[in-house]
Amino acid sequence: MDTHHLVTMANEIGGFFASAADHDEAVAAIAQHLKSFWEPRMRREIVAYATAGGADLTPIVREAVLRLQVSPEPR
Repeated sequence: MDTHHLVTMANEIGGFFASAADHDEAVAAIAQHLKSFWEPRMRREIVAYATAGGADLTPIVREAVLRLQVSPEPR
């Protein structure tokens, strides 16, 4: 999928949730939406983009996307 399109969609989702009174709740809601409604491939691409700097993501969306990073399982 085109990264630019993913960024646009993520920022639109962020715009909807950014109106929440509490910043942490808004970030959590954005992350939960992406986790619930985006397929894993889309999430991997947007996380990789955010990890590389995510220049076109709004700050609140970048914060939410970085929450989606999966920690490696302990061995």
